[in-house]
Amino acid sequence: MQINTSKEYTVEATTVARAKELKNQKTPKAKRIAVGTDVHLRGYQAARKVDNAAIGAVANFGSETELLLYVEKQCEQAEEVVVVYEAGPLGYGLYRKLRARGVKCLVCAPDSTQQKKKRRKTNQIDARTLTSNLFNYLNGNEAALQLVRVPTVEQEQARLASRQHDQLVQERKRLGAQGNGLLLSQGFGSCKNWWRPKAFSRLKELLPAWLFEMLQTWVDLLRALDEKIQKAKAALAKGWSGPRPKGAGANSLVQLQSEVLDWNLYPKRRKIACLAGMVRE
Repeated sequence: MQINTSKEYTVEATTVARAKELKNQKTPKAKRIAVGTDVHLRGYQAARKVDNAAIGAVANFGSETELLLYVEKQCEQAEEVVVVYEAGPLGYGLYRKLRARGVKCLVCAPDSTQQKKKRRKTNQIDARTLTSNLFNYLNGNEAALQLVRVPTVEQEQARLASRQHDQLVQERKRLGAQGNGLLLSQGFGSCKNWWRPKAFSRLKELLPAWLFEMLQTWVDLLRALDEKIQKAKAALAKGWSGPRPKGAGANSLVQLQSEVLDWNLYPKRRKIACLAGMVRE
């Protein structure tokens, strides 16, 4: 007669081990997380809304890198993550970095509606408002956000070159007006383009030494601007090739193209006229 002396033992996990096991189990992902971000040079504030839940607490980040890590963490918790921030002086760098990581990002025009209603403005309020507006937009309310068309890197470079040309022209007008105002205040009338060599040589014979010396302070700056503007015009003109509409120069067409970005974005001619401010939307 053979006796079976083997026994079966059942080992149960301790409370701590069981808790760790449950924690390690994958929780079901949310369908969508909406993140509204208030972007500043020295800090970022972000609020999130998971599906239909309430908007969570605002998180503060000291750098763009910290914000990107935060968004990557959200991607692990949801099937889709959408980020929105307002267009501003920091440009579209954050947009491009998020898109490179596969995150959907929107850029909207600044909105001060909540500031006017509540008569106060904080970064936390802005972040929560952006999150709420983003949620409404994603659920069909297209008026909740006024989206900005983000240019490509090449389009942005062309637009910056065009706008720098205009800035140089405006700076020349400003300095020229200061010199012209000085002439008017001393009873010598108005002189168009007074800093140009011929006009300035005539003024040298008419003006007292102290007044001529004051004008001389601006002459070097204005002539340097003339040179820079001519080079900018030549560079812009090279950007256009092919036939041109009657009455339109190469510089004007290049600058118009840099602002429009893509003509195919406008389904009707009226939309283009709205962009120029010629008709109402």
